[in-house]
Amino acid sequence: MELRAELLGKLYGAALEPERLDDVLEDWDALVVPQWHLPSRSRRAMLEGSGLLPHMQQLNRMLNHVRRAAPLSAEEAELKQFRRSAAFTINGALKISAANEAAVEMLGVGARQGLHDLTLRADDRAVLARVADGMLNKRPGATEQSRLVRARRVPDDHLILLQMRLVTPEKQPKFVLVVTTEMYWPEGSEATLRDAFGLTQAETEVLMALTQSRTLSDIAAARGRSVDTIRTQIKAIQTKTEARGQNELVKLAMTTMDFAPSDPDRIGPASDAPAAAPRVSRGGQELLPLPYRSLTRPDGRRVDYLEFGATDGRPVMYLSSNLGLCRWPADAERMAMQMGLRVIAPIRPGFGGSTPLRRGQDRVGAVAADMIALLDHLRIASVPLLVLDEDMIFAARLHHIAPRRVTAVLGCSALLPLTRPEQYERMGRWHRFILGTARYTPQVLPFMITTGFAMARRMGKAEFVQLVYAGSKADCDATITPRIQEALDSGSDIVLREGFDAAKAYAAEVTAMHRNDWNDELAEMSANVPMINLIGTEDQAIPPATLAEFREAHPGIKFESVADAGSFLFFQKWPLALEHLEALMRVENAPTASE
Repeated sequence: MELRAELLGKLYGAALEPERLDDVLEDWDALVVPQWHLPSRSRRAMLEGSGLLPHMQQLNRMLNHVRRAAPLSAEEAELKQFRRSAAFTINGALKISAANEAAVEMLGVGARQGLHDLTLRADDRAVLARVADGMLNKRPGATEQSRLVRARRVPDDHLILLQMRLVTPEKQPKFVLVVTTEMYWPEGSEATLRDAFGLTQAETEVLMALTQSRTLSDIAAARGRSVDTIRTQIKAIQTKTEARGQNELVKLAMTTMDFAPSDPDRIGPASDAPAAAPRVSRGGQELLPLPYRSLTRPDGRRVDYLEFGATDGRPVMYLSSNLGLCRWPADAERMAMQMGLRVIAPIRPGFGGSTPLRRGQDRVGAVAADMIALLDHLRIASVPLLVLDEDMIFAARLHHIAPRRVTAVLGCSALLPLTRPEQYERMGRWHRFILGTARYTPQVLPFMITTGFAMARRMGKAEFVQLVYAGSKADCDATITPRIQEALDSGSDIVLREGFDAAKAYAAEVTAMHRNDWNDELAEMSANVPMINLIGTEDQAIPPATLAEFREAHPGIKFESVADAGSFLFFQKWPLALEHLEALMRVENAPTASE
């Protein structure tokens, strides 16, 4: 009873301050983990008898209410008025304290990041930091409260203006508001503009470029057309819109932005008009922005996906884990281009801009069907799969439904079916906490996931990863390796970004992975296509004893242990992974004896 009371107190503490969830783990292990060896009925009886379950259900409802109805901070209140322009705030530590969707998309930056993360030239970032420091910390000779700064964006050298203004709210720390000339087109604006004035797709894109302060020569170069062609298109647009000049044309287009539909899954104050999911995967200092593409399923759901590498290259389907790691390090994406690989990364339901599934819908089956539909949409007959983390269950179902669509499988720290409590008990503490809860006490998983996401939002992605993966030096080092961190941070926007999280989708995927028996589908796949699974020696979910059991249980899969790598093995060892992928694709294309 004493342990239960102490645990209950810590659970309420975590609900009030999510960063204290780490305090819960030790007591949870002591109370719950010994029950894993008991039948499910006994585990349920233990939970009900402890009295914890109703408390956790109430705490989860409270967290979800706070998550959607939290009051605006002073920074958020200032940013609320800027829907069109990329805007962000800088605090006294010269960190970005808040950013609107336009800044996330156009400048590749979000809250709790440093100014060095802005996609601006280094000397311009230095000027921005110096001016902000002068305003916030009253440097000698720095008495101004507003300042206009010129800067150039990388990698395209596009000129933008930044209006900086000191804001001093009551009872909150002062900050600098930065509003830029970078214009953001919410999802749906393009279609609204096109349909309202009967524009062609090319005319719509030219008009959008004009609102972003592009010169005619810049627009022509980007579109591979002459300046005269662009002028002709602008005249046609003016005729259709009845605008009397380019200035009036741009004003008309910017007004149209306000009529774009909004995203109902945004997290924020109930009174806020929700913002749309970004239609571009932001880049970084080296990582280039990528547009999300989409297809519509027969039930009306939108399925987003990314493509990078060689547009006419050999297709590879990339299953990017329930952490949403849909981007590669910049040098890896460049290598995909050089190797002639066309990488296709589907965004699963409830992640990013992909429509969530209905309650009770078979998630594994729906994801596999979406992948088949995507291959059909792209007119691709078959592909090898590159599979991360907990995504092998989707690969196995895809093969089960459409075996000829899968030619080979490369896993990178890919978790396979777990069959006994000991395999969970060996995990690192955070993996044991979340994955063990999904398997043995799923009744409390919603609270654990909701609190975990709130904790990640409070701490910031990098700090949260360092906490969760503390037992793996390789994984912690990934958060301070610029190219890796840039890819992890950008890709995971489909799971957690300003105003959005995929907590429900994440919980559904973890539940599907650990509550279903998919051994037969995996065995079927490993018997029919070549499979390799690279496992890092520092993987917190697959320690050596579990890897040995995987080798014995799945003789059709070739396992390779990789030193100095953990759960982020692909990002740490991508040259090795791509070497194995290339070898699998050579096997796939090798002539048979009859040929």
